[in-house]
Amino acid sequence: MRMYARHKVNSVFCSALLLLLLTSCTSLAAPSSIESQQNASRDADARVASDPVLTGQRYFDLLTAGEFEQAYEMWGPDTPIHQSGSRRFEQSMLAYQAFHGEMTGEARTEGAAGTLYAEVPIRVSGARRGEPFSNDGTMTLQRCNDVPGCSEEQRRWRLDSIDLEQK
Repeated sequence: MRMYARHKVNSVFCSALLLLLLTSCTSLAAPSSIESQQNASRDADARVASDPVLTGQRYFDLLTAGEFEQAYEMWGPDTPIHQSGSRRFEQSMLAYQAFHGEMTGEARTEGAAGTLYAEVPIRVSGARRGEPFSNDGTMTLQRCNDVPGCSEEQRRWRLDSIDLEQK
């Protein structure tokens, strides 16, 4: 009987030790996994910020997801959309029951006086106030060119305007 008790104690001890080792291994692995995810997210954000087509698609994706505040923040600070405020922007977007936007071509980029402008062909569709719509157009984005004194934030593409063809 005594041998059985000793064997049981050893078995419980080994099980507890194994459990402790396993949990410590997963807790040690978790930070590197979280760190990897954070690095991947930062890399994706950097790619979007440096590519006008990806920036425009991110804007449309945010609108589709109902993330109006984040979409609003993608507009340049000197644009009429941004100057009218986030509340008005959100209210205008609530008129859409369905929305889909896509970039339909490559960006055409031009520079002027330290600023880069990119024009990208787009297509938007959905339903607004119960009426279906589909329009082609152009999204214009801008950013500071890589000149001295231009901050990292100023080198991010920002929406400048969206012009849709009327049917």
